Amino acid sequence: MKSKLYYLYLGIVLLVAFFLTSSQAVAQDAALQRTTIMQYVINERPVLAELLTTAGMAPALSGSTSYTLLMPPEARLQELKGQSVEKIRAVMAMHLVKGALSGTDFKEGSNLQTYSGATLNVCRKKGNTLLNGVELRPTDIALRNGTVHELTGLLQP
Repeated sequence: MKSKLYYLYLGIVLLVAFFLTSSQAVAQDAALQRTTIMQYVINERPVLAELLTTAGMAPALSGSTSYTLLMPPEARLQELKGQSVEKIRAVMAMHLVKGALSGTDFKEGSNLQTYSGATLNVCRKKGNTLLNGVELRPTDIALRNGTVHELTGLLQP
């Protein structure tokens, strides 16, 4: 039979571990709140950063206007390297929506206007959110000038 002292020590250790983990998460969230979308992409997604720069969208994603960036997988973005600037710009513009949208803002049947003026259709299928048929994985990464979400594929113009 374990003593009461053992359980007391265990409780203290767990409490300290909880507070350390919580403070690290808070510090990380605070750092993200000071980071622009472009800074985040440069640090986390180098191929996407290169394509957004080629498309001329880096200044918009570094400014104070709020956007939602829908990030395709890096492997799918590799397919765009070497394409014309116009093609890259058209595809990248499909992945940017004005305003900071959380995962709950993607409502069934709604239409979102992209950076280029095209429309993204939102639908729900088997519990998944689809944008023009591409699955959205709402990550709700809140940054200084918007929000970032993951996609499972590439949106086409």
